[in-house]
Amino acid sequence: MMLSRVASSLYWIGRYLERAENVTRLLLVTSEVAVEVEGFDDALAQSQWDELLQGLSSPGREALEFSPESGLALPYYRWLLLDADNPVSVRSSLARARDNARSVREVLTREVFTDLNECHHDLERLRRRGLRDPALARSELGKTHRAVIGILGSIEHTLSRDQGWTFMKLGEAMERTRRTLLVLHAKLPALDSRAERRDLPLFYAGWRGLLRSVASLENYRAMHGGALKPEQVVRFLLLEPSAPRSVLCGVNRLRAYLDRLPGGEAVSEADRILGRLHAALSYDDDGIAERESSSFAAEVADQLTTAHEAIARQYFPA
Repeated sequence: MMLSRVASSLYWIGRYLERAENVTRLLLVTSEVAVEVEGFDDALAQSQWDELLQGLSSPGREALEFSPESGLALPYYRWLLLDADNPVSVRSSLARARDNARSVREVLTREVFTDLNECHHDLERLRRRGLRDPALARSELGKTHRAVIGILGSIEHTLSRDQGWTFMKLGEAMERTRRTLLVLHAKLPALDSRAERRDLPLFYAGWRGLLRSVASLENYRAMHGGALKPEQVVRFLLLEPSAPRSVLCGVNRLRAYLDRLPGGEAVSEADRILGRLHAALSYDDDGIAERESSSFAAEVADQLTTAHEAIARQYFPA
């Protein structure tokens, strides 16, 4: 049985790396969508950034103001990429992942630790230089996103499929599934309200932006073609078991990883929570995708938080 301290560190490495990947991708997608409308509809551009902060559950929104010199993006790049006081910034996530990695260095491969350490130091150098030019900031953001993807690739290609890897992937699955739910909760009300404006280009851009926000546009098109039907998009992101960012896929991954861990043959509190979610999503008896999907996403996110707390009590006791 792995020490609880080691298991906890690996679980949180998985969560922090997934969070860093999510935040960089959401920043890239939001900046692209916002720049299309910035200048002729500043309120709509601002709403894209407001939804981003809501989806990240990030504080500090009142400190971010429109700047005619730099556009909307630059203050958000600084806050969500480099700010050490922001708990969901990429810099904070990578620093915490690195701190955890240093404490369990002996169970990580050289490739994983080196890639994580280099990405952390690159962000520190960027922080010292500062972000003053929006185009350069976006370039650095893209570079950071590729570096985080590289760390995740090192984990997949070099770590043994043992308990340590399972705890790390358990954390990754928990973070990824919650982030999908938080993005849905933040974006669906605005997308529904924009449908009443009958502005079709903006309407479809919004739904494409939602799918891109959770890295699912190409997967959706592969299954459903080019047509963007809102109900179909919601069902895909909630209920499609083959889509790696869907909620059902995430719940299935969480259950599978728990089954691999010691005690997995017994039914734990986390198993019961995830089992109920799996049943509700798999059979969809209540017509989930036709209900108030934003509220449902928030409810499921809360249930995953409860499942996380149960996992912590079982495997990471204080």
